[in-house]
Amino acid sequence: MQKTDSQSVLLRKQVKYELMMQEGTYEYTDRDRNVRIVEDIRKAIDKMVCGITPSAKHIAEVVIATNENLQIRDFILGMECEKDIEDIKNYISIFLNVVAKEEVVPLATIFCKYLYQTNSISFAKKYLDSILEQQPDYNLAKLMKSAFNQGWSSEVFMNISKDLHTKTLHLIYELDKGDRTEYDNSN
Repeated sequence: MQKTDSQSVLLRKQVKYELMMQEGTYEYTDRDRNVRIVEDIRKAIDKMVCGITPSAKHIAEVVIATNENLQIRDFILGMECEKDIEDIKNYISIFLNVVAKEEVVPLATIFCKYLYQTNSISFAKKYLDSILEQQPDYNLAKLMKSAFNQGWSSEVFMNISKDLHTKTLHLIYELDKGDRTEYDNSN
């Protein structure tokens, strides 16, 4: 499923265009859209296993959603409860290869977690440090740095993911817009 350089360049251009087209259209309280995005993420990971790269439109929508909605970000953070970690890493790596660094900080931070859990600890720490250089106040990256420095095990991450994933899915699927409390999108 290795993309050629020309395919990556084309996808990068298409994603940049889609990001421009979708700018300002995402509303984090839109339950139906959030449910569709979650379902699309699951489908995209399954399709990647079969060699199908996500569309530029999908990539742009997920980038925007993970930047504006902690629930979507946290859904991907806990995807290990549903999908194989290697498949999730492959999925996220597509984003990291075709989207500008400053636009994929949430996904890059999640990628670090999955690297760490698959024993790419040194790379995970170096990559996380580069994220923190770019955005030193990003809370999830600071939390990951602390967890990495404390030597958390994969099992600890998995247990936290199980709890977080259950709560996140509840918020995405079961609550109507009127029942939501304000959700802090600061990071």
